[in-house]
Amino acid sequence: MKLFIPGPVQVREDILREMARPPIGHRTPEFRKLFAEIKEGLKYLFQTQNDVLVSTSSGSGFWEAAIRNCTHNQKSSEKILHAVNGAFSRKWADVSRRCGRQVDIIEFGFGQPVDPSIVAKKLGEGNYSMFCMVHNETSTGVVSNLKVISEAIEQFKEAGLIWAVDAVSSIGGIDIKVDDLGIDICLASSQKAMALPPGISFASVSRKAYERAKTIDCRGYYFDLLELKKMYDKDMTPYTPSIPHLYALRRQLQCISAEGIENRFVRHSEMATYTRAWVIENGFSLFSQEEFCSDTITCVENSKGTDLTEVKNRMLEKEYLIDIGYRAMNKILSDEGKNQTFRLPHMGDLETQDMETFLLTLKKEIT
Repeated sequence: MKLFIPGPVQVREDILREMARPPIGHRTPEFRKLFAEIKEGLKYLFQTQNDVLVSTSSGSGFWEAAIRNCTHNQKSSEKILHAVNGAFSRKWADVSRRCGRQVDIIEFGFGQPVDPSIVAKKLGEGNYSMFCMVHNETSTGVVSNLKVISEAIEQFKEAGLIWAVDAVSSIGGIDIKVDDLGIDICLASSQKAMALPPGISFASVSRKAYERAKTIDCRGYYFDLLELKKMYDKDMTPYTPSIPHLYALRRQLQCISAEGIENRFVRHSEMATYTRAWVIENGFSLFSQEEFCSDTITCVENSKGTDLTEVKNRMLEKEYLIDIGYRAMNKILSDEGKNQTFRLPHMGDLETQDMETFLLTLKKEIT
């Protein structure tokens, strides 16, 4: 079965073989050597000199880590500002509420990026200690301009604001220069543009974020950034990690380095350009303005009214698993009398020729 869904994505055979290596103890010299190699590879990937911590969890784990480590609970007067422009940014805001934090939300419509001027205006109106946003909203295929946002909120960062960015579906596929942008916590996970099996996640953490964590009580244990940092400096983790994932990660980081990070971004851009052209040529519409379309996933407006469930079943017969849209968003769109969507992923280790083969097959089932 070939996975053409927004995640998990297809994983290469050599990566899967790495996960079949015999286990080793996580308190051994062999493990510390493995972890040290991974640390350097992750810094290259995130384009940072910050620590890039590793957790045996989904990226959602680092959502909670960011909130619990860098903000006080509701008894404090400080608040978290969440930019919401899709399903996953909304879920992160909900996590903040469940952690007992005071939360304000800026709503952007489906298919819209985060507007830096609106964010800056809102930050100037309240006592916000943290700003959280999703860079590449997987539910809508919309990417926000981190450079412009960084410039717009610079004065607030200088005053102590912690800026946290979910890059789950963009790290490894879209250029994010963490240090140049001044992101305090940039989190990602394995199963999208990293092209690894799900179950492991990463977060670059700035010195400012660590210093903030020192002032926070009740950080918990599993996602305590200071606990992770203490063991990270020893080339270890606080708890038993998924060592098979780490073997696979090391292999993939080696491959990313060999390809070259800039070449990887170009490859994703070329796949995205090809896919968006296919969408238009086949009578569909892009869900958002093209300038805001992601280089890892294209969200398509089903303007032809195609029976996507039927298409999905026929594609399964051809050994392709496809996406027929983010269900909750499609329901809202349908209730509003609007066209539903479906998503075409182009991330990870795919090449443009893979997209050509897949989309040719899809076209035969749609028409």
